[in-house]
Amino acid sequence: MVKYKVTLTKTEREELKAILGKGKHSSLQFRNACILLNCDEGEYGKSLQNEQIAEVLQINSKTVERLKQRFVEE
Repeated sequence: MVKYKVTLTKTEREELKAILGKGKHSSLQFRNACILLNCDEGEYGKSLQNEQIAEVLQINSKTVERLKQRFVEE
């Protein structure tokens, strides 16, 4: 299985934190922002394992992996 490494810039982290701070986004956007912020392996983030993120958000770890894949490939 290919492991995808999410590395966010400071600007990207700020945009994702803005989504979490405002209530005008869909639950999917909120969930995806949470996942990406917790997967960040860059200098501004501290990465958690997919299983840890999935357990906290009560989702499947495969969902976390698919989102990481989409983020890295786009």
